[in-house]
Amino acid sequence: MSKSSSQAALPGDVLSFQPWTPSAAQARAEPAPEKSSHSYLLQVHSDAMSRVLEAVMPMLDRVLSQKTAEVREQKLEELVDFIAGQMVVPSRIDTKMAQRLAARHARVLNEFGFATAEQLADANQSRAANRSALADNWKKRRQVFAVRHRDESGRPREVFPLFQFEDHKPIKVVQSILEAFGEHKAPWKLALWFASNNGWLPGQARPVDLLESAPDAVVQAARRDAAGSAA
Repeated sequence: MSKSSSQAALPGDVLSFQPWTPSAAQARAEPAPEKSSHSYLLQVHSDAMSRVLEAVMPMLDRVLSQKTAEVREQKLEELVDFIAGQMVVPSRIDTKMAQRLAARHARVLNEFGFATAEQLADANQSRAANRSALADNWKKRRQVFAVRHRDESGRPREVFPLFQFEDHKPIKVVQSILEAFGEHKAPWKLALWFASNNGWLPGQARPVDLLESAPDAVVQAARRDAAGSAA
């Protein structure tokens, strides 16, 4: 049997699987498969396996059909959300709130600076081929967090506020703070928490200013604020 250039046969002790090509169909004096479909020849070398496949194939068809419908519905919802987002016109109040929030975001990044995952890899002389691997690993361990920020081309990407780092390595207490909040705060709300005055700290200091001098006090403040958020 001839093989398609893009599909190889898969021989095995129990199953043999290969594309069902027009030339093979002609050799067996059988009609060729429709151009819009894909046909395969599956040979089973075991009676027991044959019975299993006969029982499983109808179930597999139902599962694939159901999964395809679920994925199609999800994609449709995403498309509707995108179109709706383009159609909704923000009110004046929404616009002013967004402008104020954007200004606060900019102040945080301007005051403390930020770095991309690639820049952190370079600063730490990482040899990983994936230049995002080092920062992504820190992030997964909740040692640091990242916020969304548009670069010079207007493309949104994740950046890491530099107040979390000492010599481009995570400050240890940041992990305890992030664990205290859990999933209660979105990344930008976390950044603003660090950079805002806090009534639980001496002199209503900003948490970011006490990360090295009073780390335990900052962790306690985070736990109290997290408890208040969850209440």
